[in-house]
Amino acid sequence: MEEPLTAAETLAFHQIRRSDPNRAAQIASKWVEDDPMSATALYSRHVAWRDLGETDRALADLDRSIELEPHPMSYLSRGELHRHVGDYEKVSEDFRQGEAMDPGRWRENAVPLLYQADAYARLGDETRALACCARLPDHFWTPGPDSLPPGSKIEIADQLKRRAAAARRR
Repeated sequence: MEEPLTAAETLAFHQIRRSDPNRAAQIASKWVEDDPMSATALYSRHVAWRDLGETDRALADLDRSIELEPHPMSYLSRGELHRHVGDYEKVSEDFRQGEAMDPGRWRENAVPLLYQADAYARLGDETRALACCARLPDHFWTPGPDSLPPGSKIEIADQLKRRAAAARRR
């Protein structure tokens, strides 16, 4: 399989990734071997490594991808990996960098703001957590995936306050 150039080809790769992440890692590794300067190939391979639970390999590929071609989605993805391992300082830094690159798009998709708010709360920084939460749309609601606070914007703010207070007590 060649590195995808169209939406259909990208979808085909992601179908392989979902059904056989080992094969997807092999395919993407070939792309990286063919063009080690391809940020896209590195990004694709990081997804396969992530799916396989190979966090260190996924982070290494994202680091290199960002060096080659910084993109807000790459910062979001790396922040999510840092969150997975509990490194909230790096989460907040990645999310700040991603947002700085494209603030309008970052706010359009409210989920990064929620991840960012949660990271700040887990660091004990209630002020920044609530500032991110305040930027969520008024109608925002979430079931709370990935141990994020569930509920409405008001309910999320209350939970962020509790998380920040608990983090400061530690």
